[in-house]
Amino acid sequence: MRAVNLIPADDRRGAGGAAGRSNGGAHILLGALALIVVLVAAYTLAGKSVTDKKNELARVNADAAAAQAKTTELSSYTKFAALRTKRVDTVKQLANSRFDWAHALHEVARVMPTNAWLSTLNATTSPSVGGGGGGSTALRGALPVPAIEVSGCTTSQASVARLMARLRLIDGVQQVSLQDSTKSSTSGGGTGDAGGGGDCTGGSSHFPKFDVVVFYHQPAGATPAAGATATTAATSSSTTPGSTTAPGTTATASSTTSAASGGSTP
Repeated sequence: MRAVNLIPADDRRGAGGAAGRSNGGAHILLGALALIVVLVAAYTLAGKSVTDKKNELARVNADAAAAQAKTTELSSYTKFAALRTKRVDTVKQLANSRFDWAHALHEVARVMPTNAWLSTLNATTSPSVGGGGGGSTALRGALPVPAIEVSGCTTSQASVARLMARLRLIDGVQQVSLQDSTKSSTSGGGTGDAGGGGDCTGGSSHFPKFDVVVFYHQPAGATPAAGATATTAATSSSTTPGSTTAPGTTATASSTTSAASGGSTP
C-alpha cells in the first residue's frame, strides 16, 4: 500500500521553512558562544601576563633598592679611593716637576773660569718669583723656565764671552743670554766688598761687570706656574780678581719650596 500525505501542500512548505529558520539561529548562537569563549580566554591570558609583569617589576624594584642601599653603604670607601688616587697623582706630578738645583749649582761652580768672580747669583723656577739674592733682571722674563741669574766681574770682555760659552756646557741648559757687560768709566782706590757698599770691580775700570741669565729646559711633566718657587739665592763678593772666591768673602743661600710649583732646593 502506498502512503498518502494528507497535509496540504502549502502547509508542508511552511513547516519546512520554519525548521530551516530554526536551524540557522542555532548556528548563529553557537558562533556567538564560541566567540565569547575565545574572548574570555584572551582576557584571562592577558590578565595573567600583566600580573606576571607587575610581579617582575616589583622584584626589579626590590633589587634596585637593595643595590642602592649597598652603594650608599660603600660610598665612603669609594670617596676614600678617589681621594687616594688624587693624592698619588699630585705626588707624582710634584716629583716629576722637581728641579735639581743641587746639580745645577754644582755645574755652575764647575764651569766657572778662574778669572771670573761673582757678586750675586739668583736662581728661580719662574720669572714671577722674586729671589732672595737681589731681584730679577728684565731679561729673566724672556722664558718661563727655571733659570739662574749671574752677576759678577771678569778681566776682559773676551773673558765674558768665554764665560758664556762655558755656562752653555752645563747639563740641561737651553740658552745663555747676556743682559749687559760694561766697564766703569772711572777708577777708584776702594776695595769695594759687599759689606762696604762697593762692587765686584774693586774700584778698577779695567774689569767689566756682567749680568748673564742661564735658562734651563723645563723639567719633564712640569708646567710653568705663576706661583713657582724662588729656589736659591747666593751672594759673594771679592776684591781680588783671578779666583772664583776670595779670602775673607762669604756666601749665603736661602731657599723655599712650594707644592704648587713642585720646586726643589738643595
